[in-house]
Amino acid sequence: MSKPTIDEAADLSLKVVSLSHPDSFASSMAGDSSKHEQLSAPVRIIAAMHFLPFTISVAEETPAEPYEWKVAGRRGHTAMYAGVRSLNELANADCIQVGWIGNYTDLKGEEHPCDKLSAASRDNICKALSKHNAVPVFVDESTAHGHYEGYSKHTLWPLLHYMSWDDARPMNPTWWDSYTKANKLFAETIDSIYQDGDIVWIHDYHLLLLPELFRAARPASTIGLFLHSPFPSSELFRSLPRRKEILYGMLGATRIGFQTYSYARHFLSSCTRVLGLETTPTGIDNKGSMVTIGVFPIGIDARHVQERRALPAVEAKMKNLREMFANKRIIIGRDRLDEVAGIKQKLEAFEKFLGMYPEWQNNVVLIQVTQPGQTQDPKFEAKISELVTNINSTYGSLEFMPVMYHHTFLDTDEYMALLNIADLCLITVIRDGMNTGSLEFVVCQQDKHSPLLLSEFTGTAGSVSGAVQINPWDYEGVAQAIDTALRMGPDEKKERYVQMYQHVMRHDAQHWAATVVQDLRATALVGQSSAETPALDLPLFARCFTESKRRMIMLDYDGTLTPITNIPAQALPPPEMLEALRALCADPRNFVCIISGRDRAFLELHLGDVKGLALSGEHGSFIRYPDGDWINLLDEMDMSWKDEVLSIFTFYTERTAGATIEAKETSITWHYRNADPEYGEFQAKECMNHLEDAVVSKLPVEILVGKKCLEVRPMSVNKGEIVKRLMGARPEQWEFVVCAGDDKTDEDMFRALRTMKQTIVGGGNSSQSRAPADAATSVGTSADWSLTSMRLPPYYFTVTVGPADKKSAAAWHVRSSHDVVDALARLVDAESSAP
Repeated sequence: MSKPTIDEAADLSLKVVSLSHPDSFASSMAGDSSKHEQLSAPVRIIAAMHFLPFTISVAEETPAEPYEWKVAGRRGHTAMYAGVRSLNELANADCIQVGWIGNYTDLKGEEHPCDKLSAASRDNICKALSKHNAVPVFVDESTAHGHYEGYSKHTLWPLLHYMSWDDARPMNPTWWDSYTKANKLFAETIDSIYQDGDIVWIHDYHLLLLPELFRAARPASTIGLFLHSPFPSSELFRSLPRRKEILYGMLGATRIGFQTYSYARHFLSSCTRVLGLETTPTGIDNKGSMVTIGVFPIGIDARHVQERRALPAVEAKMKNLREMFANKRIIIGRDRLDEVAGIKQKLEAFEKFLGMYPEWQNNVVLIQVTQPGQTQDPKFEAKISELVTNINSTYGSLEFMPVMYHHTFLDTDEYMALLNIADLCLITVIRDGMNTGSLEFVVCQQDKHSPLLLSEFTGTAGSVSGAVQINPWDYEGVAQAIDTALRMGPDEKKERYVQMYQHVMRHDAQHWAATVVQDLRATALVGQSSAETPALDLPLFARCFTESKRRMIMLDYDGTLTPITNIPAQALPPPEMLEALRALCADPRNFVCIISGRDRAFLELHLGDVKGLALSGEHGSFIRYPDGDWINLLDEMDMSWKDEVLSIFTFYTERTAGATIEAKETSITWHYRNADPEYGEFQAKECMNHLEDAVVSKLPVEILVGKKCLEVRPMSVNKGEIVKRLMGARPEQWEFVVCAGDDKTDEDMFRALRTMKQTIVGGGNSSQSRAPADAATSVGTSADWSLTSMRLPPYYFTVTVGPADKKSAAAWHVRSSHDVVDALARLVDAESSAP
């Protein structure tokens, strides 16, 4: 079957991203040959995985240090390794693999940690692996043990596979430190080889902190994260003590891939419920930065399996097995000895099958092969052995045992032989990422077309439509499925098999890897279409301030001068912020105003004693000039609409636990920050629809969608209008203007100031003086806007609080409210040190 060309893969990636972002740059790229050329241009991928797909051993010619090394392939993770390796087969890609090399083997066959080696021997490891496009991460023995054997295997793995916290092993407090340290070592290693334009592709749960750590070092990098394991429901995941750190670590990625959409959905739910972030079916708004989600079911190296199954050595094994089990129907099962593998359920169902269908007794054999699990559990191992013994003693004899149980690593040729001759493959896992063993069975059944009984709880179940899906806990149902499959006619077997075979061959590991990388490149191109808002240039900020004589400083409060809190009353002004405001207000050349959505009582209580500070409350409805009284700018406006809005908000508050109403003098706000995140979001949309039908369509009011709140206010009220009032009829009188805010209400201020600046620069009649209609239209011009606003006085600094890729009409950005306060303190220091 032919593979898609790289251009076809590029076209598919563009279409997929366009569907996720219908108004994005990707939409305009579909069908554009120049954009296809960008996707088809050479690219370097850095694939980070816990273990490199290689092992090392001391070369015989160097019995003493510094050692030379022999490199061999590593067992396990064949699908992932094959997919990553195949990237080097693409004409336009170069893939470097980064990972831990593990222990080395000496000439006696004994293993030792690499941190005991000399620097020269470790350099030789790097040289030997470089021939295989691999870079090792050297992790000391203690950290490696705590990271892999500790936190990864005993904490994360059980939880990701739906084992409740009580069922997971007790956690050693040092494991988290080791997990963090190992992820930092990976970040440092990748950073040492990273080049601009590289794609960093991170694999699995061992490295969930790596995206955020590497993002901190390379903010503009393209980072992909693929989780090979399941992701549990939020109700289970939220029991993890380090849940926030893990989620934020993952959200450092540009795009996160999962095996199935159900796992992606659980991750989105966790981000909403644990972190309080807004999500869509295709991504998460991580404080203004959009992290997208994709579903990429992994495949196997089908070509390799096809070649391996036809080797003469495999044919010989098949002959021996046919003689051993002559006239017997063979059921094959191969699993890790873990509870989630469903071996117990398989044996219970097989015992039920033999009891329900006595005609199959002495005619069917279950060959169950197990290999060591992620964790060692002697009690579980004893339980499995007991079940096998019980079945064989009940239904077996001296001449025949119905269950052949092998707890060992099976030789590959023997495994291929079993897959070739099996009459049925039985997979009863109760939770699995994909279960690639089922796909290997399909490839090996080109002659017999034997059925596949597949647990509906595997990631593969949604892709392999020809398989017979089973519920592992329904023992009677599984027993019936076994009987039906063994009696299945050749026509049905072939029809089911063709469906499975076509899917497996078309969606192999090579297709999976190429699709993920091309999707990452398309996602990155979409992001590049919107220029990032540059970080606030503090030296320039301070210089322009000291050079100016008349200065206007306008600041939002919540989220700008203080962090957002779940309880608004707790967002109190920190001492350092008050100190900076007092110092700025003491200078007669400065006019400082706080423009907030808060009511005037709150502003008066917490900021009213700052001498010389102007205050504006309720998004510009009220204003108090320094040493003056409050002025109601809407004094003559009809507020009778508030009663109707209040009744609607009350209706939804009574039906939404945790929701509250904040009644202000000129507006009413419905808060749902403390409600169930998903239900609160749903109720907010229902409430907004209700308001639009009953109120907004009839009265001169508008709905403002804020952070976990809905606010209804008169249409003539917004922060942009108060900015115009403060700037006056002659805005050019202000030589230095700074305006800082963090949310949608503050965009009105940024747009108003942009209009003023462009009018001043363009003389009021050029086409450049027209401000963008909304914030989205100004995205991609922030860098230009920040430069033009600085060329000549008046100097305008519009600053949004959030990440660089946040959609905003502001010219600059800072990361947090603490940075805003630090910037104000910088102005105070610059003025005091000026000559």
